[in-house]
Amino acid sequence: MRIGYLSTAYHTSHILKKIVKAEWRLFSTGMEMMRAFKDKKIDVGYAGLTPVIYGKNKGLEVVCIAGGHVEGTFIAGRSENAFPECLEGSKVGTLAKGTIHDVILQSVKFSYGIEFEVVNYNFSEMVLNDFIDGHVDFVCGTPNLVALAEKNSAKIVCGSERLWPWNPSYGIVVDEGFCSENGEKIFDFLIKHEWSCNLLREAREYSLSRIHESYGGDLDMETIRRIVELSPHYCASLPEEYIESTLKLAEFMKKIGYVEEVPRKNEIFDLSFIKEVHPQREHYSLPL
Repeated sequence: MRIGYLSTAYHTSHILKKIVKAEWRLFSTGMEMMRAFKDKKIDVGYAGLTPVIYGKNKGLEVVCIAGGHVEGTFIAGRSENAFPECLEGSKVGTLAKGTIHDVILQSVKFSYGIEFEVVNYNFSEMVLNDFIDGHVDFVCGTPNLVALAEKNSAKIVCGSERLWPWNPSYGIVVDEGFCSENGEKIFDFLIKHEWSCNLLREAREYSLSRIHESYGGDLDMETIRRIVELSPHYCASLPEEYIESTLKLAEFMKKIGYVEEVPRKNEIFDLSFIKEVHPQREHYSLPL
């Protein structure tokens, strides 16, 4: 099994890399990961759902079979003014066009009528560096990006729950052909994924140590703790709130011209596996 993953610290990939025997491949964005799916270079991926929506519009045969986390997009910067007025006339750095952070940021412009420049990057490190150097005024992205921006005088000006409630910051995405031929492997992987989501909620210190080990010391424990605790909504399930939020994102993507058609629910999601792995109620909204 070939698994694509992102650098985001709270993804279960950083816990599972030493447990699941697979070819693990790191990607800079979900959009880059969709290109790898197209080229048949990966079978499974950790990705935000907007790249999946974009991919489906291009004929990509992938489907989301599990969740992982919701509400993982924040806006932070050096400003004492209130949101959204603080963004007026500013430059906001975020990841590539079509990523969930970019789409949510575009929704801010659309919903509030605020004029600001969206600056897209292929790597989150580039967003952070340009923020530190003063080339952008705000960053919009993951808890990873925001936690590091906070170390450089940034403050969160808008949290994810206000930006787009229940936004599907990542789910488990699979190649449809691989999924149909390898159901047992998929089922086994999802059991481990669900176990890891539980660890992030219920065994915090253990999870932090595993993530710290995965990063090889590149991130200190204090920063990892901040990342994991910034938006602690972890679960493998696909509840209706997650699905409805995804479909609303798809509708917005069509409205701004990112996609031509809004995929149907059953084109984006296959619930058959997760209903077996996680039959109980969702854990995203449970207090820690």
